[in-house]
Amino acid sequence: MKAASVDSIAQTHNHNSGDQINSLPFSLPLVSVIIVNYNYGRFLKQAADSVFEQTYPNIEFIIVDNASTDESADVLLAISKQYAGTTILRRSDNGGQSLASKEGFEASSGEYVVFLDADDVLLPSCIATHVFVHLSLRIPVGFSSADMIQSVDSRMVLGTIYRLSEYVRSGRGRKPGLLRRIDESAPEVWPLHSPEAGFENQVHLILPSDCDFQSWFWAPTSCNCFRRDALQLFFNTERLGELRSCTDAYLIRGVSLLMGSVVIDRALAIYRLHGMNVFSKHPNLFGMLNYERGGVSDNDLVGRKLVIDHLIAQAELFLHKLESPQQYMRALLALDAAWPRIPSTVGGCRTYVAGKLVTDSAALTRELGLFNFVLLLARLKVAPPVILLACLRSKNKKRT
Repeated sequence: MKAASVDSIAQTHNHNSGDQINSLPFSLPLVSVIIVNYNYGRFLKQAADSVFEQTYPNIEFIIVDNASTDESADVLLAISKQYAGTTILRRSDNGGQSLASKEGFEASSGEYVVFLDADDVLLPSCIATHVFVHLSLRIPVGFSSADMIQSVDSRMVLGTIYRLSEYVRSGRGRKPGLLRRIDESAPEVWPLHSPEAGFENQVHLILPSDCDFQSWFWAPTSCNCFRRDALQLFFNTERLGELRSCTDAYLIRGVSLLMGSVVIDRALAIYRLHGMNVFSKHPNLFGMLNYERGGVSDNDLVGRKLVIDHLIAQAELFLHKLESPQQYMRALLALDAAWPRIPSTVGGCRTYVAGKLVTDSAALTRELGLFNFVLLLARLKVAPPVILLACLRSKNKKRT
């Protein structure tokens, strides 16, 4: 990855609203909004304007330009003049969305992070609502995801993202007492406008055990607000450049699989459909995908393999951080069960997860313990002779 040049140092964006933070020696959390742009100059200014129209007062704004060749340079200059606190990182080559997102993340410092697609728009209450939810949650999940309006160019077509709405309509995730409203429990630290009474009924919990890695319950990139420490666990991979697009599929599924998430039944952004990427062909239709599965731009399987590889390569890290080995094992089993299953090239192993575990048997038996390792391989239906050989191989490596 080639280093980017920094045009300016990010400043905290203080919205000049009437809401003032009181004299307590604490402020609302900093939210980093990061845009990755490649040849979306015609949309970029509107996306940037939506960041500075937020009702939330504590925002830093970072744009990573992926070596655009359109009018983006002129638009970036206009943005830097109008919004002097903006950080602009210019890459000398287009290394893909994921590397640029990581670069923007590494340049940021917010406790919460929003990756805003350059062709989308945040509604004014978006960030304030996400932060209100996180400060009110009794369960500290990895990210929150809110609904989006779908538009074709500048015309609104749908008021929801279908899969998120289906999760809400199912009644799943409704947990009494999930929110203890920050404006009621500690009004001194919430100086902003609050959601109306009953808002807590619009927040639905997705526990790690609810994620089967096949279903998608969340909004696309722009309407997700991540905890910084959750992202750090998944940006910690040298192979991120293999995923040139669909970064949200890697981050959302990986983070939710281990740390859980919430969905907010409220449209807080506009998702623009223009046919220029795999997921923007047309608005949702019931029972139909709005993209072509397996097409050249569909990186969903690449993202899944990257999550699998990362969890196994960083087994020591995750097993030291998770509450139990069983939580780690459940995550791998959920990854394995997703359709379509990824086949393995390792003999006696039906799936990619099983093959990776057998190949890395020495590290996994050391971290999981021999009993859990054998149990996991058995649940993955690895052939018994292969399990035996993997155990013997791991013992021999320990001796050497």
